[in-house]
Amino acid sequence: MPMGRGAFSALLTPELRSIYEETGKERPLEYPVVFNVEEMDWNPQTDRQISGLGTMPAKNEGEQFALDERTLGGTKTYEATPFGLAVEVTWEMWRDDLYGPMREFAAGLSRASRNRQEVTAWSVLNNAFNAAFTGFTAGESLCSTAHTGIDGVVRANRPNPDLGLSVAGLQASLTRFENLTDERGLPMLLQPSTLLIGPQNKFVARQILGSYGAAGNVNEINPLIEEDLNWAVCHYFTDADQWFLCASKQGHDLNFLWRDRPVFGSFDDPWTKNAIFTSYQRHTSGFGAWRGVDGSSG
Repeated sequence: MPMGRGAFSALLTPELRSIYEETGKERPLEYPVVFNVEEMDWNPQTDRQISGLGTMPAKNEGEQFALDERTLGGTKTYEATPFGLAVEVTWEMWRDDLYGPMREFAAGLSRASRNRQEVTAWSVLNNAFNAAFTGFTAGESLCSTAHTGIDGVVRANRPNPDLGLSVAGLQASLTRFENLTDERGLPMLLQPSTLLIGPQNKFVARQILGSYGAAGNVNEINPLIEEDLNWAVCHYFTDADQWFLCASKQGHDLNFLWRDRPVFGSFDDPWTKNAIFTSYQRHTSGFGAWRGVDGSSG
């Protein structure tokens, strides 16, 4: 339905002093700071999991070497989803526009494009406890108390029961990182770097990570300071209580993949002379491996 002088006649009256549009300043994109952002050279794409080798066994004198081999795990397929939006303005409305809102409506396509990127990217963590949103292993969510490895060992990157953001919760999460092993049981050196929280938890984060004194007792040393954790607020969490410890980009498998970066266009409808502005993009997000992320629903 094009925006015309009928529905928007109130914007054309000369006595208006100004028009207040709810845009304001926009936050910088948040997801590129956390996610691995890459291009898709083809669509769809598939990642394949494979284990390493196990621990070297004893070899008695004169005996042959024991044989070992890597083991194939599951697959994760990424298929880009197209997104698009258009704004149509009648020629008469465009011509008679006194204050510029029609041009601002067209410019709003960029803002809508960026918000879609954020929603798509953060859906990975917003579904981190959803067993229908999986990686390499069917039926396993990103954060789970029962990840079954290729070696059959059950591992966890989620507390049981879930804990709210607290000193105890962070200590337990850091301990799970310390005790992390790979798919053949070998210890892994995977250090968390960032605590991701919703806006409601930023005051708690300041209290437990921003002071050299222990929370509730400034005369005790804060045991979390030496962990050198950064913290960041995500404004796209759908659950205010959830929180996550993440390794740096090289240490986790949270991915945002571009097939088509935003393409903006405009044209005039030859039959009506209406001005039409369009925005199109194609992308996807997801994870394959769960290691490098530890989280709680709060």
